[in-house]
Amino acid sequence: MKKLLITGASGYLGWHCSQQLPHGWQGIGTFHKHKTGIHASTAAYQVDLTDKDAVWKMMKEIKPAAVFHLAAVSGTGQCEKAPEETYPINVEAPTHLAEMAADLKAKFLFTSSEQVFDGEKGDYAETDQPNPKNKYGEQKLEAEQNIQKIYPEAVIVRIAVLFGQATPVAQSFLNQWIDTWKKMLTVTAFYDEIRPFMSGTSCASALFHLVQQGAEGLFHLGGSTAYSRYDFAQLSKEVLALPFGKIASKSQQDVEMPAFRPANLSLVCGKIEGTGFTLSNAIDELKKIRPFLQTQPSVSLN
Repeated sequence: MKKLLITGASGYLGWHCSQQLPHGWQGIGTFHKHKTGIHASTAAYQVDLTDKDAVWKMMKEIKPAAVFHLAAVSGTGQCEKAPEETYPINVEAPTHLAEMAADLKAKFLFTSSEQVFDGEKGDYAETDQPNPKNKYGEQKLEAEQNIQKIYPEAVIVRIAVLFGQATPVAQSFLNQWIDTWKKMLTVTAFYDEIRPFMSGTSCASALFHLVQQGAEGLFHLGGSTAYSRYDFAQLSKEVLALPFGKIASKSQQDVEMPAFRPANLSLVCGKIEGTGFTLSNAIDELKKIRPFLQTQPSVSLN
């Protein structure tokens, strides 16, 4: 049985990947604090990913056939306020792991972000020049560049904003919206922030697809249609049949935020479609998760 090492397995995407382990794969998930967030299908391995010696010890013990490096500090505000604290996990850790995976001849997949772009034009393809406008985007881009130099055969996937089923320790923005609506409160959503939203389930499926296809290089991954946050909120209420709560439309310019938020980060995903992967449709995805989302409890993020 082949071993798949998933860093950040207790995180949102890590949990969804563990939930969908293909036949013939054994999952080993790293965690730093939230062991309870790791899916039951995956063995847990506690490690500090910023400790290079500890990570190398882990890699030699496990000898994975493939590594999904998903762990990151993804809060743009946190990265902006404390870049020196987030740099080790967002840049140094993926760089060291790529080196180790190359030495062990393990397939290496790194999830990056559409935040490497400035959001001025939208419809970004892999050939477009990155121009990050916040620290998180800068850190992701630096990690990408390091990995490409160290391990050209690695897979780098720039993923869109995810939504879907909440995990034991993590939830998406949609879960937070639903909690707000259930309290009969108003969700504020930007009409000038455009994203190609996709579900965590579809994202995990795409990552496994790329590894099983023997893919290499850079890929963009998002939903088949891009929406503004406001339009996606309206769509979610309609498809999920949520009669309670309201939506307030607002511009990003009206809200003071610690980090720059690009306006239009829609992605061109023709390259991954060319490998045989079908992009998810937001309406169909919402219908699939509707029974769970309408009844799910609130999730603690502490």
